[in-house]
Amino acid sequence: MKLLRLLAPMCVLLSSQVFAGGSLDLSVNDDTASLEYDATRMGTPLHISTGILHHQSDGNLVTFGINAVDVRNQGSPFKIGIGGKMYGYFNDKSDSGALAIGGFVRYTPAELAGLGFAGHVYYAPSVLSFHTTDNLVDLGLRVEYRLLPTALVYLGYRFVEASDEDVDLEITKAGHLGLRINF
Repeated sequence: MKLLRLLAPMCVLLSSQVFAGGSLDLSVNDDTASLEYDATRMGTPLHISTGILHHQSDGNLVTFGINAVDVRNQGSPFKIGIGGKMYGYFNDKSDSGALAIGGFVRYTPAELAGLGFAGHVYYAPSVLSFHTTDNLVDLGLRVEYRLLPTALVYLGYRFVEASDEDVDLEITKAGHLGLRINF
């Protein structure tokens, strides 16, 4: 029920017609599945995202993010964004959350014929953490290959850890395969 109360307002916000398009990103491995939606606000560098990561034994992580993306050089192989993400995690040990700051970078040079590299890092110190969370780290790296103009596959690694009052919770620390569709 807590998860539904968090996701419902995000879905209403992201369904607005002021968004020009975006992407849907799905990644999986033996223990986790992650789904993230990213929307681009028309006429601005604003990107809004929401996502969920489910781990079979370590619970669920929901995210809601806002990033400003550099749109000055449309032909550049770099795409860089900075902003923040709200995290909520729910498992047997704790239900808590944090507001993390950070960003992402994607490098897709034309010379590599569809091959690209991407990464993100978000960090929430104790002053931006809630309930029993002391801090939270979300780090991801991936190698991507563009199969179609609107779709790519990737191999990546993601590490998400929340330091709680009593224990460090590794929400995920594993490699994964993924697919991103742009529309």
